[in-house]
Amino acid sequence: MTRVAEAPPETAAVADVTAAALVAGGLVPYRLTVEKYEELARHGVLGPGDKVELLHGMLARKMTTHTPHTFATTTLMFMLYDRCRASCCIRCQQPIIASNDSMPEPDISVARGSLLDYLVHQPTAAQTVLVVEVSDSTLRLDLGVKLLLYAEALIPEYWVVDVANDKLHVHTLPRAGKKPGYGSVAVLGRGDEVPLTLGGQAFGAIRVGDFLPPLNNPGVSQ
Repeated sequence: MTRVAEAPPETAAVADVTAAALVAGGLVPYRLTVEKYEELARHGVLGPGDKVELLHGMLARKMTTHTPHTFATTTLMFMLYDRCRASCCIRCQQPIIASNDSMPEPDISVARGSLLDYLVHQPTAAQTVLVVEVSDSTLRLDLGVKLLLYAEALIPEYWVVDVANDKLHVHTLPRAGKKPGYGSVAVLGRGDEVPLTLGGQAFGAIRVGDFLPPLNNPGVSQ
């Protein structure tokens, strides 16, 4: 297990790079708010088949998932549900409101309360205690743009399950401001356990290897 005292250096957000390119070409980027994004969905302009999420006011296409990604997401989802369902709302690939112009759809999110609490609105960042992204081909995005977004939103804990490299990146102590990031990062391997403390409640610990795909899976490096 490797522990890092400070979060990785700040990475330029994809939205800012894209916006700069548009401005350089004489165009003015139009950024959506969460309100306008939801309005597009209500009127059928955007539907489930579009597979996009709102990041920094811009629509980002979600990557196609593969078998190792599905295995890790489903297994960890069931483990969290088994441990925490009586105290938390656990959601899979559903939106959270990170800011007024960002509505990402993390692979797993855990919010305070129950599913009934979110009948009329998506969980906000303040209601979210854990976000998990599972990476098979999106590690750079998940440890860059997504990390900064979740830190800026002050999500207390952010996990990145790196199925290609057999690792779990655990981020805590978020900070916002000009240099958003996480003050503490732990990189865990198969044999390590990650403490499960959500919203101030302790739910024991889970072994990283229990939700990573088996080593004999051809999609996982050995």
